[in-house]
Amino acid sequence: MTPKALTQQQIEQLISRGCTASDWSRVLISPDIDLTRIRNVNFAGPATLGQNGGTITVGGVSLPCGVYDATLADCVIGSGVRIANVRTLLAGYDIEEGVCIQDVGMLAAEPGAAFGTGTEVDVVNEAGGRGTVIHNRLTAQVAFLNAMHRHDAAFTTALRKIIDEDCAAGSPGRGRIGRGARIIGCGSIKNVVVGAFAHVEGSSVLENGTVNSCEEHPTMLGHGVHARDFIIAEGARVDGGAIIDKVFVGQGVKMGKQYSAENSLFFANCEAFHGEAVALLAGPYTVTHHKSTLMIAGLFSFYNAGSGTNQSNHMYKLGPVHQGVFERGCKTGSFSYVLYESHVGPFSVVIGKHYGNIRTPNFPFSYIFEKGGDSTIVPGMNLFSIGTVRDGEKWPKRDNRKVLEKRDLIVFDVFSPFTVERMRRGRDELVALNETIAKVRPSVNVGGVLINRALLRKGAKHYAFAVTRYLVDKAAERLSVALGVHTTWASATASLKPGTTLQRASDWTDLCGLLAPTELVRDLERRVREKKINTYDGLLAALDHLYDNYRAYEWQYVFETFEKEFGCTLNAIPKEKFLKALDQWKKAALTIQSAILEDSKKEFGPSAKLGYGLDLDDAEIDADFAAVRGTLEGNAVVQKLTKEGEEIHRRYEEIRSTIGGAA
Repeated sequence: MTPKALTQQQIEQLISRGCTASDWSRVLISPDIDLTRIRNVNFAGPATLGQNGGTITVGGVSLPCGVYDATLADCVIGSGVRIANVRTLLAGYDIEEGVCIQDVGMLAAEPGAAFGTGTEVDVVNEAGGRGTVIHNRLTAQVAFLNAMHRHDAAFTTALRKIIDEDCAAGSPGRGRIGRGARIIGCGSIKNVVVGAFAHVEGSSVLENGTVNSCEEHPTMLGHGVHARDFIIAEGARVDGGAIIDKVFVGQGVKMGKQYSAENSLFFANCEAFHGEAVALLAGPYTVTHHKSTLMIAGLFSFYNAGSGTNQSNHMYKLGPVHQGVFERGCKTGSFSYVLYESHVGPFSVVIGKHYGNIRTPNFPFSYIFEKGGDSTIVPGMNLFSIGTVRDGEKWPKRDNRKVLEKRDLIVFDVFSPFTVERMRRGRDELVALNETIAKVRPSVNVGGVLINRALLRKGAKHYAFAVTRYLVDKAAERLSVALGVHTTWASATASLKPGTTLQRASDWTDLCGLLAPTELVRDLERRVREKKINTYDGLLAALDHLYDNYRAYEWQYVFETFEKEFGCTLNAIPKEKFLKALDQWKKAALTIQSAILEDSKKEFGPSAKLGYGLDLDDAEIDADFAAVRGTLEGNAVVQKLTKEGEEIHRRYEEIRSTIGGAA
């Protein structure tokens, strides 16, 4: 219904209920409003009030809609809203239907406020140079391109223009509280947009920000939160006295327990508690749960920080200008320390304190530890860890995003063209070192870490097993499908030729969760630079295309790399040649599977029982351990690994039978 001006009788009725106004003519009401539900309100400026019948449930209690004990200025209030006890001022807001605002110190939006949009955040390098603009539609991939690809000034300028235009187009213009939102028991909220169905309860100070939210996954801001210059995405939860300044909090992120962050970005499903972040680009699934843990000036994703983890970006010379890269899947042990500049390869574990620069991108799945003050590496050791298996399985299951549009594009694969090609390079490097380094040398320094000479061949062998398992597994999977469609071996193998035409299928990039061929990322940069991509929607569409076609690009990598490894193209491979490759796959798969199984059994060995059965005999110790941890035979992970060994044998026989039956 169209709002109308107050009659003199209505004005007198409001005055009798303790209401005042600087100008009653600027107060408009819905024709069906209940004026008895407006008490002790000071209309300090223009205000429009909607229908206020019904109730709102707060903490399990139904409370009447209406406006009570508040000062309003320049507000438009929708239907079914409850506003009560706003101690200072409620100004500059459009308040949609079903909102509850209660016991708030101040809620005000100034003309021209940006609501956090357009704030530049200095990530990765604390001294600047990688400033990234935060806004409501920011994704991990756009942030990565904005922060990490500064080699091309024309691209950076064009990308910034696209982002700035999207920021301007998405600006709400004035304050807004979205449908069904709850703002209860808060302190000062200034220049903050609150999205639909968000719950903001007990937050202390919120200034210049946006709390995006949706009915499918409401966003939660809790007690004691201090936030300035921020964007919070749908489904995030920030509570427990968290302090954030110039921060983007992505979809499904959990943050709290006095966590402190400044100039940092946290993307999908990150978890941040107790510790501190400065100049951090935290890609999807970056997790830090402990006090005294500092994450600073670095790029991380699928990462887990041990307690007391720390990095150093300041050499006391030109300031905190140093930065680090921990590629996807890395972990750091308790009280680990890494000196920047450093670049740690994917799925590596860093233990101890490292006072020299580390550069190990071509040694993924490694253990890097401190021994006698030196940084030492065991290449490929993490391939045989039950933890790596568990990580690969848990990430997709722990995708906390319930929104309809999941903005961050995530390829969860542990083994992919990105990691497998790194293993191939690492294997070749280890083989070359083994052949050229004098046998009398006990170790060799590569990338700032020492490799024991005896581990050169062993590490190369580990990588070779993993490469073989991946390539033949992918080829056998595709071939099995082809043999179900084609009548002959020749026609089935001929169909394996990839449909994509990458020029450098072996070069891949991890765009903060999205794995993509490097040449296509370069092509995207070119199109942005040449303004062929000149809108934010166009940029997101180009990234979506990379994501949607990941499997096709992966297959071209497998197809071409298989020939490099086995000396024969898959679309013309003789049956006997593939069967030999299948034999190698079985050996590699069983070797890795059995090593992982043995690693899991360590969790049930004597050392695992040291804290059990105090002052009891061996049998009682075992009983105490079993009561708490279970038994080796009954453990779900061990059972699964045992079945995987059986599955390798079964699949091997099935594929051989399928191939043998082909004409």
